[in-house]
Parts: sequence; structure tokens; C-alpha cells
Amino acid sequence: MRPFPGIKVAKSSLKRPHSFCFTSAGRGSAEAAGFLNNTEQHPVKGRGLILGEFIDSIIKNEFFILFLTTALGLLLGKLKIKGVGLETSGTLFVGIIAGALGCTADKALFQFSLVLFISAVGLLAAEDIGRVMRLYGWRFLFLGAIITFSGALATYLLTLLCKGEFDPYLVAGTYTGALTSSPGLAAALEATGGNPNITVGHAVAYPFGVLLVILFVQLAPVIFKIDVKRELEVYRKEMKQVSKGRTVPGGRGKAGFDLIGFAFVIAAGIIIGSIPIPVPGLATSIKLEITGGVLISALVLGYLGRIGPFTTRMSAGVLSDLRELGLALFLAIVGIQSGAGVVEVLGGQGIILCLIALAAGIVAELVGFLVGRYLWKINWILLSGAICGGMTSTPGLGAAVDAAGTDEVATGYGATYPAALLFMVIWTILLHTLLG
Repeated sequence: MRPFPGIKVAKSSLKRPHSFCFTSAGRGSAEAAGFLNNTEQHPVKGRGLILGEFIDSIIKNEFFILFLTTALGLLLGKLKIKGVGLETSGTLFVGIIAGALGCTADKALFQFSLVLFISAVGLLAAEDIGRVMRLYGWRFLFLGAIITFSGALATYLLTLLCKGEFDPYLVAGTYTGALTSSPGLAAALEATGGNPNITVGHAVAYPFGVLLVILFVQLAPVIFKIDVKRELEVYRKEMKQVSKGRTVPGGRGKAGFDLIGFAFVIAAGIIIGSIPIPVPGLATSIKLEITGGVLISALVLGYLGRIGPFTTRMSAGVLSDLRELGLALFLAIVGIQSGAGVVEVLGGQGIILCLIALAAGIVAELVGFLVGRYLWKINWILLSGAICGGMTSTPGLGAAVDAAGTDEVATGYGATYPAALLFMVIWTILLHTLLG
């Protein structure tokens, strides 16, 4: 019996039941006919093979893994202990587990979710950016320098305590990972000729840097007894007392959603993020990358309100939904991509590098908090975003927005991020030079 019309089984193949020779009068292949013949002889085994291939195709589907991770992470985030929950950040933890199990996520998905989240957050926070800069502008500049310097100093001192134990390339990568800085990683790679230990150190430290900043912005109000609702009321009152910026008739949240304006904001941000910025005294230039470029574009264009006939001040409800979707997907992907780094920590010098990363992150965040809160009296709504901006941590920003319950947190993030980015590159190169 022929397994398929147009396919003839040669007699020589009958001696070897699992290896077939074919002549084709039409379409077909040896593999296809062999599979069909095997299925005919063993129908149960054939169905099992089909089911196995189906399951395998689902497991290898990156979209399936991403959305399953997102769903499970959001369910995890709803669990609360004494009123404190992971919220959307739960997708990060589930993502780390998926990554440790060998799952992967495409870079294009990472960039899409990042752009979606950052643009929505920037547009939501844009109305207050002018007033915030008039009130706190120079302080955010110095916070960016202080936070990044504190992390670098802690990394340097702890490495000296373990002198001879660590490769300086590993340490430089650990610093950029502890502060979750991709631009810092790029600068370190360029300064060292692409030494692979830079990437290893970054991969080991990055997941812990992300987790640390997320936990900090969620737990700091509890530890330091900060009334977040009261801080939000005070912040909004301060904004009313400052001369108001330009507005679009109808105000924020009344203009619906303009897809063309939204797309222009993202396109302009990608252009801004791609512009090389020369740094005096350094052989390399820096870029704001997608995060910095799109955030600045969203804050500025959202503040102005229009691009010609297109509005950039849009419905708060729609933007909030886009922000939530982008953040959930972004954190899930970050977790999946970082999961393998967590596995590396289990052996060799990884645990000590992890401890250095945690110490550097804690010092950077704590110094930023103490200076911003008690020296400069910055409102927590802005300060939580500024600390994340000083760490150049987009996942931290998402957690801060969740913890504070308002997108106005992003104003502090956007005001601090550019300065932090510049100083992050400088300290990374200096750190490697001193240890090398």
C-alpha cells in the first residue's frame, strides 16, 4: 500500500523498515513518506509523535512563553504580604525562572515593549516637567552624579578588599550590572576592546541590580515611614503653586488618543537616542539610546502638546493601559533574558560578585535617598523616580510607578536620567582604569 499518491517505495527499502528510498512522481520527500508509513504501521506511536511535535512547537514559541510568563507574573503580583505586593514586577520573577529553564526572548520584542512603556510613561508625566525643572532642576543633575559615583566607589572599595581575587574586567561589568546600565556596559566593552569578562560580570550582576531597585522603591516608604498618599497631595499642591506651563485646551486626558502623534513621539525619540554625544577627555561618545531618547521626546513633546495638527497630550486612560501592557511585557522579557545569569551565580566567583553588586546597588540607592530626602527635601513622588533615573533602571521606574500609584514619578526619572547616563560612562571607564 502506498503511503501517499505519487510516491513509490523502492523494493530495496523494504529490507530496512525505518529507512526508505523514494522516487517522486509528484510532490513529497523521503522524510514525509517515512513518517507517514511509520504512522500507518504504528498508529498510536504516530499520534504520540504528532502530539510531541505539537507540544515542542508550543514550548519553542517565544510569544507563547512571553505571554504565559506575563500572565503568571501578574497573578503572582496580586499576592500581598502585609499590604506589600510585587504588582507588575511579578512578571520579572517569573521571567527569571523561565530564563533559568532555558527560555529565550527576541531582542525586537524587548525593544518594542520598552518603547511602548517609556513613551506612555513620558506622555503621562509630561505636563509637569517644566514646573519640576524650575523647582528642582540642578538637584536632579547632582543626584545623577552622586548615585552613580556612590555605586562605583562601593564597587572599587569592596574589590580592593578582595584584591587578587577578581579580574578588573569582571568588576567593571559587575558595576554596570549592579546599576542596570546598558550604556555603561557598552562604554566598558569599548574601553577594553570587547573583553568577554565585562559581559559575564554584567550578566551576573544585572538581575540582582534590577531586583534590588524594585524592592527599594517598594519598601523604602515602609522602612522610612513615608506616607505616599500624603506625599502625592503635597506634590500636586506644589505644582499648582508654580507658574503653569503651556497647556492644550481641555487639559491632559481630554484629547483622546492620537496614534499618529504617538508614533511621531516614538520616532523622534529613536532619532534623539541615536545621536552620539562627545565627552571631553574620552575617546568614546555616548548615546541616550532608546530609553533616554524616547523618554525625553515624550516629556518634551507631551509638554508642548502638539506636533502640527497632531496632539501629543492624550487620554490618560489609554496611555495608562499602554504603559501597563508595555511594562508587563518588558519586565517579563528582562527576566527571561537575565535568567541564565542567575544560574551562573551558583558556581565559581559568582556569589561574591553578586554580593558586591548588591552592596554597590544598596549604597547608591541609599546615598541618593538620604541626600535627596533629608538634604534637599525632594518629595518622595519625584525622588523615587529620580533614584531609578540615577540607576538608569527602567524596571525600577515601573516598580516606582506601581508603588506610588501615579505616573508623575516618571518626571523625576526623566530629569535625572541624562546626567546619570553621562556619569555612569565616566565612572565605568575610570573604575576599569584604576583596577587595571
